[in-house]
Amino acid sequence: MNPMVDMAFLLVSFFMMTTTFKTDTPVDVVMPSAHVDLKVPSTDVCLVTIGDDERVFIGIDNKFDRKRMLEVVGKQNNQTFSEAEKGRFSLLSSTGMPIKEISRMLKLPREEQKQVVQPGIPMTEENNEFRQWIIAARLANPRLRFAIHADEGVSFPVVELCFNTLQDLNITRFNLITEAKKDDPGTRRH
Repeated sequence: MNPMVDMAFLLVSFFMMTTTFKTDTPVDVVMPSAHVDLKVPSTDVCLVTIGDDERVFIGIDNKFDRKRMLEVVGKQNNQTFSEAEKGRFSLLSSTGMPIKEISRMLKLPREEQKQVVQPGIPMTEENNEFRQWIIAARLANPRLRFAIHADEGVSFPVVELCFNTLQDLNITRFNLITEAKKDDPGTRRH
């Protein structure tokens, strides 16, 4: 009986240590479908999320990189953050706050932070804070790979501005997250 209990304990321990938990998503995204079946990398990823209301969010998979990203953005905008604020920011899976409003949100208790409706990172021709976040993310981790998770209802000019911002920063390879499309039995793929 003992070896069986040991084996069960080992299996439970293995699954607990190797499981990756799903992070909080800032907005619900209905993904467009595609025939491509490639996996998005699981580490060193910067995820850009664009909701159907065209709010933009950015997140990095590593909490130390998130902390460094906040420091860089703060330095670019002459803003300083306390260690406690940096620690709270590092626990967020993504952010969609204008730079000037981040400090106010980070002062809130964690449960209240979840209740804040984030307006999205400004990404317009006149005010492209998204660009600053991408630069900060790249400085925080030069090995980052970028993935765009946009709702199928997002207008093309918003996605185009996102692409152009990345390309202006010499980020020419990025993943578009889509849902696998089921092939019709009567169609052939070429």
